[in-house]
Amino acid sequence: MDVSSIADATNNLIVYLATIIEIAHYTLVIYGVRNDWDVNKARKQLVATWLMSIACCYGGGMIISVCVGKPALTPLSNNQSVLMMTIVWWHIFYSPKDVIYNLLSWKPAMLVIVLGKEMIRTRKIIKGVKLGRGAFPDSLLICTILGMFGACGGGFVKNAATFVRKQWNHETVKCIHLATVTKLSLLFSLLYNLQLLGILPISFNTVVLLQLTVMFLISVADDGYGVSYIICHENTIMFHISSKVSSHETNSSRFADNIEKAMMDVKDLCEYAKKK
Repeated sequence: MDVSSIADATNNLIVYLATIIEIAHYTLVIYGVRNDWDVNKARKQLVATWLMSIACCYGGGMIISVCVGKPALTPLSNNQSVLMMTIVWWHIFYSPKDVIYNLLSWKPAMLVIVLGKEMIRTRKIIKGVKLGRGAFPDSLLICTILGMFGACGGGFVKNAATFVRKQWNHETVKCIHLATVTKLSLLFSLLYNLQLLGILPISFNTVVLLQLTVMFLISVADDGYGVSYIICHENTIMFHISSKVSSHETNSSRFADNIEKAMMDVKDLCEYAKKK
């Protein structure tokens, strides 16, 4: 089975599991909200925890809606979606003896949730890019940024709420930076735009597969690498390498240099074999 077939099958699977991966998205986002909340106050702050969960789950869609001239609350018009999010919110914050919250601390369960989350992230970036192209067809920059907001808008909303509560000073501003996932979302948003413009010589579904692979690996490994490659044509192989800057064990540039040296060694070996 070639890369194109795998990419097509992956995209079909994402479409088929749409409801399941949407639940995974709500679960991971609200789990993050719960981790940042004072547990002792949460039971007295039902409305606040619910509103923050909504803001983080739908924040990206709200930002994009405003940018393309739609009402900000458009993402909340799907009653089934809001009901699913509310059920997930209730179980993570208020299930008896925190059974659901504690279950999510179990790594195998979290790996499944993260995989589902990364599946839906591909859909969210694509949706942001396409909405952006509909409103701003001539702006590669705006369409790329909207794709990133589609994937990480909830995080921006959450961080904005955090900074509103803090006193702004030199130290606070120094803490502002883009997370690795946000940077990767920006990169893949650009790739989707380039593919739609006919500049990138690989299929749309191949970019989806590439994104899913890299984002999942980088999400689960704190001291490892996310590495994937695409054979564009017979003379070109495109590698994508990612790692967390928080780890002192990894270095993406060093890893890329080692891959380049290894590929050159393979080339020399093949040329030597031809001469013989």
